[in-house]
Amino acid sequence: MTSELKTIILYDIPCITPGRPWSPNTMKTRYSLGYKGLPFTTVWVEFPDISALLQSKGIDQGPYTLPAIEDPNTGAVIVDSLAIATYLDETYPETPKLMSPAARALMEHAGNVLSLSFGSQGGRRPGSSQSTAASLNAAGTPGDTSTNETDNANSRELAPRLVFLVLASQRLNSVSKAYYHKTRAKWLGDVWTTLISACSDSAEERTERVRQGVEAIRGVIAKVTALYERGPIRDGSDVVSEGPSMFLLGEEPCFLDFAVASRVQFVLDGLTPSEVEEFKVLEGGRLVRLVESLAKYYKFQV
Repeated sequence: MTSELKTIILYDIPCITPGRPWSPNTMKTRYSLGYKGLPFTTVWVEFPDISALLQSKGIDQGPYTLPAIEDPNTGAVIVDSLAIATYLDETYPETPKLMSPAARALMEHAGNVLSLSFGSQGGRRPGSSQSTAASLNAAGTPGDTSTNETDNANSRELAPRLVFLVLASQRLNSVSKAYYHKTRAKWLGDVWTTLISACSDSAEERTERVRQGVEAIRGVIAKVTALYERGPIRDGSDVVSEGPSMFLLGEEPCFLDFAVASRVQFVLDGLTPSEVEEFKVLEGGRLVRLVESLAKYYKFQV
């Protein structure tokens, strides 16, 4: 059937590596389309152009974030990776399912952990792309730009984790990088600007900041890994996850696996080879192996 379908458009954020995505939120949708085997092409959109694009597509209420897809087979324009996964399941039921009842039950059971928010305090569902100064996740996508003393205090507490956002921002094209730094500085103040300077001053300072960041996320990685390695997870009398297995729900991946892999891929993309090796030792490299196992679904199309 897929050979008869018109090509879906994925609106994605580019980086300095041609043809490669930047945002973990859009990576989730890229994985999802690849897993379902649906034909798609990419339209690259820089950060400052996202709002205008989505408004031109009839999205009249923010926050304006990517991913978004435009499906010429139905005329639908869908924003947000979880909403897109739900749409794809409903519209193309003959393709592998992304969000089965078991996956939704697991998201309710462990969604805070699976959000893998290296730059936030959690409390987010794995498909969400909204963020604030107090809950800035690894994607760093635009959301509520309000700030207050509580936000600033939270930002200082989370500073070690934020190094991964700083390093990732170096991979943005110049127009998006300028926008990204401006909005993050507005939300995070001197916490952000200090990290930018520290990572640029010297290789030694960068190495130390990465070491601190790895230590700061060690607990997060351990909690996520535990979901893959533990025995069955139950929702009442129903088994939600068999575990341990390569994927959360057994031998086949689901959207939640793609959400975890996207966060990990985002971090890895911003690290040097030696820094990647330091990250790989966390929990025996379990989540890095997850990324490797899903590589065949991580499709790139310029």
